[in-house]
Amino acid sequence: MLQALVDGAITRAQANDWARPWLVDDGFPVEDDLVRRTLDRLFGADLMTSPSSHLHGPADFRAWLDEFDARE
Repeated sequence: MLQALVDGAITRAQANDWARPWLVDDGFPVEDDLVRRTLDRLFGADLMTSPSSHLHGPADFRAWLDEFDARE
């Protein structure tokens, strides 16, 4: 999903919608810290700082993917 966001294959809103159940529903416990942090980021991918400006952009998405891919 993160790769799809980086590639522009999905929208910020689609990333948010996909991550939402993992963080909001009690039926999906996430134990791994890196996975949890990545889900948090996807869930906030569509946050706005103003009516016309997003908090996160393509450079952020790429950095998130690089961090995830660098896991040991």
